[in-house]
Amino acid sequence: MTNPQETSVQVSVQAAIEGIPSLFAATVEFLEPAQVFWVREGSGGQTPKVGQMSLGVIEKKAFAKAEFTQATTFQIADPVLFGEFAKVMMAADSFVWNMKATINVKVIGRTIEGLTMDKSLTLSGLSNFANLKILAFDIPSDAPNGAGALASIQVSIPNSSPIGISLGTMELDMKLKTAYLGRITARNVKLVGGQETILHLEGTILRQTDPIALQELSSMISNYLANIPTTAYGQGVSVLPDGVHPVSWITTAITSTKMAIPLLPPKPLNLIKQISIAGLNLKMTPDQPWAPIVASPGIGAAFQLPFNMTLNITSIYEPLLTLGYKSTPIADITTAVWNQTSSDMAHNNISFTLPTSSMPIQPQARGAFADFLIAVTQQDSATFDILGHAKSSAATSLGNVNITVPFNTSLALQGINFGKMKPELNGIVVAGSTVDYVILNATVNIPNPSIFTVEAGPATLHIIASVQNMTAYIGDVLIPNLRLAPGSNPLQAQVHFMPKDPAFRDAFFTQYIKGANFAASIYGDANSSPIVSLAPIMENLKMSSVVPGMNPAPKLIIGGSGNTSVGQFLSTNEVMLQVQILNPLPVTLWIHNLAADVIWQAYPFGSINVVQTFPIKPNGIDTSPLVKVQIPSSYDFWMFMITRFIPANLGVLTGAMVYVDLTAKIIATVDGNKGIGYEAGITYAQDKVGVFLKIGFSLTGMGLGFKKRDDDAGFEAEAVEAASSSRSLFGSIFARDLLLMEEHLAVEPAREDSTAYLKWLKRAVELSYPEEAAQDVHGLGAWART
Repeated sequence: MTNPQETSVQVSVQAAIEGIPSLFAATVEFLEPAQVFWVREGSGGQTPKVGQMSLGVIEKKAFAKAEFTQATTFQIADPVLFGEFAKVMMAADSFVWNMKATINVKVIGRTIEGLTMDKSLTLSGLSNFANLKILAFDIPSDAPNGAGALASIQVSIPNSSPIGISLGTMELDMKLKTAYLGRITARNVKLVGGQETILHLEGTILRQTDPIALQELSSMISNYLANIPTTAYGQGVSVLPDGVHPVSWITTAITSTKMAIPLLPPKPLNLIKQISIAGLNLKMTPDQPWAPIVASPGIGAAFQLPFNMTLNITSIYEPLLTLGYKSTPIADITTAVWNQTSSDMAHNNISFTLPTSSMPIQPQARGAFADFLIAVTQQDSATFDILGHAKSSAATSLGNVNITVPFNTSLALQGINFGKMKPELNGIVVAGSTVDYVILNATVNIPNPSIFTVEAGPATLHIIASVQNMTAYIGDVLIPNLRLAPGSNPLQAQVHFMPKDPAFRDAFFTQYIKGANFAASIYGDANSSPIVSLAPIMENLKMSSVVPGMNPAPKLIIGGSGNTSVGQFLSTNEVMLQVQILNPLPVTLWIHNLAADVIWQAYPFGSINVVQTFPIKPNGIDTSPLVKVQIPSSYDFWMFMITRFIPANLGVLTGAMVYVDLTAKIIATVDGNKGIGYEAGITYAQDKVGVFLKIGFSLTGMGLGFKKRDDDAGFEAEAVEAASSSRSLFGSIFARDLLLMEEHLAVEPAREDSTAYLKWLKRAVELSYPEEAAQDVHGLGAWART
């Protein structure tokens, strides 16, 4: 329908005449205008005539339908009646017309005259513009003079009816349940039969002051922001088909039309543009494993409202935040408080403070919560959902309203990622031991790059380490309060050192004393925490680390001292020493066995093998009991002593420091009483150990006779005293041999003449080992020659 007038309207008719066989061509001629009657429901069968229209000749082709499209004028019989009909046409889902006409039909050369056409047609109505959809809803600015706010609405109207109509300019009054919002206007409105129509509505939403109206307005804005439809109603006020003049029957129809307009964003709004969290503390407890204590100094939200009108949020209250993970709600946070001081409402930034409070995990979400904790602790980033809303009071150009601002966003935060962490073990101090393990106090420094603070209570972790191509379990790390805050976290811990493999244990202890660092791995298991909700984290926890050795590496053997004579030295093959031993530990160290090889400038000098328990005080030095250095018994060794060692250390004849190298195996017990503690072995090498050695010139005990010097007052004491000995360590020397040696040995030279005296001693050795001396063409011995 176009160009509507009071008594006529231009129409385009698309129709078909039935009853003519398809295979015949035919001509249909209307002898008079077709009369249109309205079958009025609920009127007792009344069918008033609403108008008539002239139709031209219809030409039907063979094997085709008798369809036609014709433009004509529809003559309105009664504008008032037609207005009532138009109301029904606009509001009803369907209506019934009855068309009557007299026609002639010409078919296969024959003309059938005066046929009566009487046909009822059920046509679809416009259903009050049902299923109308919002395509856009904008409030571009405040209205002039404080009247409210300008509004622009774009809607689509589906039209299942075959009837279209040009409405021109149409005005509607907008209202909610009771609140009158204002008047909006659509221009150049043209409804097309069977097609969707786009309407552009513009107008003013008036400022509201009535409490009920403000409540409805608040609900409408809150619902729109939350993507919840609110039904507004558009009541027709006027219609001007040509934009200037009204037509009564169209006005009757439009003013009776009440459109339901679902105010809903065409696509879901995302008001929250950014979420920031200054820090999030998560404290777990054994008695409430599924209700962690949470706190945050600041949760910020940058939001953007879809309306460009004056809006000043004056207060925010009753925030409800729901923490979710992978679309599964985990827990509600109901204790957040608006921080007005840190909020910047002028720039749409809201800030909340989350005081310390319980966050019960929903029973059906415990699995998702465990997955969330694993993501936080094992990944570089963790993405979780923040849902919920916050109520607010706002002064707007539409009035003072209470708006609920929804939250529905995902936030990606940096995770802790234990797998990339390299915790440091520092300040390791031995605190004691039991028979089963050594107790070490230590500081475990674990970095935390995230904003999460996790308080997990007591935790027991395990360590494996590598030493000398062996990798094994070395013990447990007991952390009384595993609390990881952002940044560095020096945690006081206790390490129970208790390797199960003795070889690994001794190798580790040895390298630890030497100051070596050990590649290690710290890991957890399901029993690492008494808090059952943390079991998944602990099972997945694994961190690479380095266990440091003693730094600086201590020298365990401080020195030694021995006092002997040449005679005792050569006759018993022993030197009695006392050794000064350092205990670098703050607990008593009990030595059980000390076995060592003594080397002087790469020459084996002797060996020690002491099986005796004695203590070394904590962090101190103690002197051992007398220990034997067992020296070799051979011609070569004595020649080495006389030709190499004594010439290089002449001071030992009166007492001097000699520096030797030691390779030792020490079996000791850490702490305990009288050696009842944790036992371990240490293989230890130390160069340049200073030993104060004095070898007197006395030959007492050697079993060798010689001529007395005139100035030797001790001759009688140094006389032959081994005549009855079966064998001295100079070789097979019996009494008769001693008398023979006396005859060949020169008079003992003066002691001040070291060269002569050493030559005299060498001669004594050669006489004691005549066969070996005879074969030693260089007179140096095998060791000395090398």
